[in-house]
Amino acid sequence: MSEPGEAREGWQDRLGEAMEARGLSGGDLARRTGFSAQYVNSLRSGGRGARLPLETAKKIAAALGVSVEWLTQGTGARERVSDVYPVGLAPDRYPGRAEAIALLSAVVEPEVISALRAAVPEGDVDPGREHWIAYAKELARDLRRIKDDPDFVPGPPQGRTPPKSEFSVRRAKK
Repeated sequence: MSEPGEAREGWQDRLGEAMEARGLSGGDLARRTGFSAQYVNSLRSGGRGARLPLETAKKIAAALGVSVEWLTQGTGARERVSDVYPVGLAPDRYPGRAEAIALLSAVVEPEVISALRAAVPEGDVDPGREHWIAYAKELARDLRRIKDDPDFVPGPPQGRTPPKSEFSVRRAKK
């Protein structure tokens, strides 16, 4: 039994630690797991009690890139080995890109990862991990601009051409 002033780390503390390490809010984690932001925040604050269902733990651990054992029990490695050394995937033609994707997959939007996977460098030579990380930052910045653009309407146009935004006009001039 712990003393009244003694800190006892539980899975809620580890959840909060992993979210902070990845720079994720409850809403961000909710989008990655399919849960509501309210549910994620209540898990983190202990509002749902001390029990964490295994299926919930698996989804959260996968979204955070941590092991289920570390999240639920505090044992084992925090980061999953498969996130550092991807397994079961066809080898990437560009090892630097594969490393960047493994490092970034838990912290950037899925659209950025998809764009990284589709990108082919000039000269067909791997420019290295730092290049791919810098490119991912550009993609994430562009994605934020697109999502913040008031003229952006997701989905195909319905019989009309959407108005050009200031951002898209400037980008076309480059």
